[in-house]
Amino acid sequence: MKAALPRVLEDLLNLPTAAFVETAVLAYIESAASVLPHTSLQRDQHGNLLVHYRHPQCERGPIALTAHTDHPGFVALRMLDKRTLLAAFRGWVEPQYFDEERVRFWSGGCWVKGRVEKITKAAPVFGMIGRTGRPEEVTIRVKREIEPNAPGMWNLPDARLRDGVVRARGCDDVAGVAALLAMFQRLAKRSAPANVMGLFTRAEEVGFVGAIGAARSGTIPPGTPIIAIETSKQLPNARIGDGPIVRVGDKTTIFAPHVTAFADRVARELVARTTPPARGNKPAPKNPRPTKTPRGRSRKAAPFRYQRRLMDGGTCETTAFGAYGYAAGGICVALGNYHNMNEKRGRIDSEYISLSDWEHMVTWFEALACDPHGPGAEGADLRTGLDKRFAEYEPLLRGA
Repeated sequence: MKAALPRVLEDLLNLPTAAFVETAVLAYIESAASVLPHTSLQRDQHGNLLVHYRHPQCERGPIALTAHTDHPGFVALRMLDKRTLLAAFRGWVEPQYFDEERVRFWSGGCWVKGRVEKITKAAPVFGMIGRTGRPEEVTIRVKREIEPNAPGMWNLPDARLRDGVVRARGCDDVAGVAALLAMFQRLAKRSAPANVMGLFTRAEEVGFVGAIGAARSGTIPPGTPIIAIETSKQLPNARIGDGPIVRVGDKTTIFAPHVTAFADRVARELVARTTPPARGNKPAPKNPRPTKTPRGRSRKAAPFRYQRRLMDGGTCETTAFGAYGYAAGGICVALGNYHNMNEKRGRIDSEYISLSDWEHMVTWFEALACDPHGPGAEGADLRTGLDKRFAEYEPLLRGA
């Protein structure tokens, strides 16, 4: 039987989205989360969606996870004539990828295809060697009239799974959105004792605008630890398929150490719980407990694996939250064809991630939400160890 994508991941990856026109993605989240027990929803003044799962048996304060609902894409401005559309491009893709490239717009309840004619407006890019500008407006030849504010994306196939790899029009960061929503569904299904917020932000691709608004207005209560979710450009030491990644920083900042240590500790505990003993120790059971695939078929659970890396290919929302006083960390999965740019072929192509990385990321989120201690215990443990070491050697310091 052909392998199937998790339903929540497949559904979300096939929806249209672009900065400031994330309506379809946000509506899907609201519909799915509104039926979950112990869960409340609210929109802030900037249109960001906050989902809060709070079980009465959880005494720990909340943690927050965030993911952005947009992807670099087009937004219809106006028709110049019956077949020519003027559209904004919101996000960043190198100009050479636009030439005669095929696109599609979600207009009137269906996809309408077109082709880029030319870039009519580009912003200068300073200090970026080899980059000539950032496209902001384009004209597009379309098959019929497109309504204003319709979201547009590159004309790429629907999400599909092959050999464990998920390919889609835009994984960044809709795959992160799907992972966060999947976590809420898992928590609610087993009535897990957890206290966790999920902030689904808007307009990240034009400079974290939704996250900035949320931080400035206190959508997430000040003092709440935050972990921002991303699908980040694959790097030589951060490879697709090697597990989700705890980010120690991005291109601009280093993240809050105690939040990073929290994510790292929970990941190490997952590794310890899911990895069979080495030879010579107590043997693993011959028939490990099976798990369910997204469509209900049983399979053996794979040991949890993760990476710890500096993902400095770009700047993410963690930096924005940190700038406004939040203690923030980051978790991501490695992404191929970042922003749809297939650099080897020099053309627009589907983004791709590892399904195993995504599934382990959901498991990680669930464990973070259910951890009874939350961030901070790691620092106390570290200080205890340092104090013990100091007590052992202090006499030698005095003797000197």
